[in-house]
Amino acid sequence: MKKSSIDLGTATRSRREFLKLSAAAGAAATVAVTGLATPALAQRARTLRFGNPQPTSSNYHKAMMMFAEEVATLSSNKIKIETFPNSQLGSIKEMLTAVQLGTLSMSNATPAWYSNFIRQMDVFTLPFLISSPDKLRSSFDGAFGAKMEELSEAAGFKILGSWLMGARHMVNNVHPINTPADVAGLKFRVISSQVYLQAFRAMGANPVALDSAEIYLAMQQKVVDGLEYPIPDLIDVKLYEVSKYVSLTSHVTDFFVVSMNKGLWDGFGKEEQGILQAAMKKSMDWEWQAQPQTTAAAAEKLKTLMQINDITPENRALFVKATQPVYQQFEASIGKDIIDLAVKELG
Repeated sequence: MKKSSIDLGTATRSRREFLKLSAAAGAAATVAVTGLATPALAQRARTLRFGNPQPTSSNYHKAMMMFAEEVATLSSNKIKIETFPNSQLGSIKEMLTAVQLGTLSMSNATPAWYSNFIRQMDVFTLPFLISSPDKLRSSFDGAFGAKMEELSEAAGFKILGSWLMGARHMVNNVHPINTPADVAGLKFRVISSQVYLQAFRAMGANPVALDSAEIYLAMQQKVVDGLEYPIPDLIDVKLYEVSKYVSLTSHVTDFFVVSMNKGLWDGFGKEEQGILQAAMKKSMDWEWQAQPQTTAAAAEKLKTLMQINDITPENRALFVKATQPVYQQFEASIGKDIIDLAVKELG
């Protein structure tokens, strides 16, 4: 696997230049947002920039590199993907904003981050909604997936595919969590999503929205008591160094949505679009298979580094009951029809 084309030592300069470019986009960005980028402009855009917030040790980075290499192979090097891992080009929200504006070609983020641009994406963050990764992936091919693609394109994002993260669990430095009562009063870092914030408030926590790049220091400096994260990511960003307890709540099954600026996508021909889709499918097929294996291996490693506890079915029912009102709370913003469809296809 080839390394990223940009050395991590250039991260600060790359980010500064990128943000300067984003701020200067002006009228050209407006064109990209509305999906009216001219074919001539798109014809010249044969080098695409892909900003990834995740570290190079993660499967998400490996999947990005696989995608980039496959695009180069299938296009005979006529389309090249420049890869920027580890938040080199800015925060997650900054990179998504840049994709929407057209100053960055591609990025990946969880639905919770996309909900800042497409409010209906918050449906994926409803607690205890998704019953399994298989149900999640199969939903992309049905009416529910088609609806989410339609909403994303209207907001300026062309969804190319997804990479599995896995179940998110509660992590903290105070005590093991077995019931919602154990969450009460704890300051929890959560993703910048209204559903996440309200779900943790429903359990009595004091949630704080922070970018993933800020988590390690926030735990180390005791700015927050805890966070919620998938098992492999605890290893990738070494959160075991600053955290004591992992409680296997599985409150959300999470994934990365990989998207491209819609105007840029529309400027490519059918053959080029097919190349991008085929390359993304290859990376998806590999990553969705690899991530559960990585999770199992990471869980074994964490047993020697942190205290891990399971949640009994009886206690899990208490979490479900405590967070159930959140579904009704977001019917207006997400749409009751979308929530009902999600419950049907994902539950």
